[in-house]
Amino acid sequence: MGKALSPEERAAKKAFAVEQKIKKGTGAIKQVWIALAGHLHEFYTGQMWTALGHEKFESWLGDPAIGLKRSQTYQLIEVYEELVVKRGVSQEQLAELEMSKLAVVLPALRKGDVELEDVLADCEELSRSALREKYGQSVPAERIPLTECEDCGKMCRAKTEPEAEAVDPNQIALEEVDGDTP
Repeated sequence: MGKALSPEERAAKKAFAVEQKIKKGTGAIKQVWIALAGHLHEFYTGQMWTALGHEKFESWLGDPAIGLKRSQTYQLIEVYEELVVKRGVSQEQLAELEMSKLAVVLPALRKGDVELEDVLADCEELSRSALREKYGQSVPAERIPLTECEDCGKMCRAKTEPEAEAVDPNQIALEEVDGDTP
């Protein structure tokens, strides 16, 4: 038989056990958010709400069965668009990181102020408050502007000015994003 634990030792043991459950739960949330972001991105860029009888994405999003806030939804879509679609980061790699941290660093990454590898490492190592201090406050996600492609007729993400400047004038000035996601 072991020595009886003091009240402080019992409290510490219980706190550790509950903390482990919390960490397991947050790990599961990180795994799910990237899958949700991918589904939302596909739904948004494919304008799938129209097939369900909604005139606007926001009216579909307002369905109580969806239960997501508008800003949260656009943030998920934007992080997925920038990191998975445009920069080729794997969903598995992103599933290890907190979406809220990625949202903090996204504006600096888009401006080209930082390298992708540095951003991902910082999101893994730094607290959210340290990221805000280093990268500045996050800005609310905006809708991905969609335009009908003159060549293929599909809805495509309109290129930003820097992207458009980098394009050969003989190439299509739109990047299709409504196909299968990686």
